[in-house]
Amino acid sequence: MARLPAKTVQPAAGDAAQGRSPKGRATRAALLAAARRVMARDGYRNARIVDIAQEAGRSVGVFYSYFTDKGEVFAALVDEFYDDLKQLTPAPDEYEHDTGPALKAAIKGFWNAYRTYRSELAGLFEAAFTEPELLEVWKNIRKPGLRRFAYRIRRQQEQGRCRGVDPELAASALLGMLEFTCFNWQSGKLDYAGQTVADAQAVETIYRLIAQALELEPVENSAVKRPARPRSSR
Repeated sequence: MARLPAKTVQPAAGDAAQGRSPKGRATRAALLAAARRVMARDGYRNARIVDIAQEAGRSVGVFYSYFTDKGEVFAALVDEFYDDLKQLTPAPDEYEHDTGPALKAAIKGFWNAYRTYRSELAGLFEAAFTEPELLEVWKNIRKPGLRRFAYRIRRQQEQGRCRGVDPELAASALLGMLEFTCFNWQSGKLDYAGQTVADAQAVETIYRLIAQALELEPVENSAVKRPARPRSSR
């Protein structure tokens, strides 16, 4: 079970010293890569430490030199998603200068990061409601997005838009739509089972929905070419 929220995981015994050497960093990276493969194959709940160690070509003892348990290695993988997402998200001042393109860039970054870390996030959703520490990890990931959506809604309200909605509640709804849409369309198991939604089509659709909800101007009219249906992955 995870012991601490993302970005606060402390090194396991020996990890601080070993992780500073090139060999130590390589071993830790191999364990993380192996954990990603095992969790993608077996799911978070069914993933076993012995399988992660075997996949990495290391002993179980080596695993425990770097991580205290399965939850901690999982939290480290989620941390990588969080770090990548921050790098892909436009700086706050970009939203002030050109809100629409900045919003679209943020959605594209989230879509791409979600695809890279899909198995970790699926595991997070799976375990969060039974493991309080992982629920905190999920909450921490959501906080920046909630703040940005709520701030943008308030800014729009100052200009007479987005009237009659609570900024925090609306921010939660918009972020929830973004999260679940990425999960739904990229899983290929729910609305478009066995099919693939093209990246550009997905980003454009999500952007238009959120931009219209935020009453951004200008939002392009609906006379654009209708996108193709999702492609079958079979």
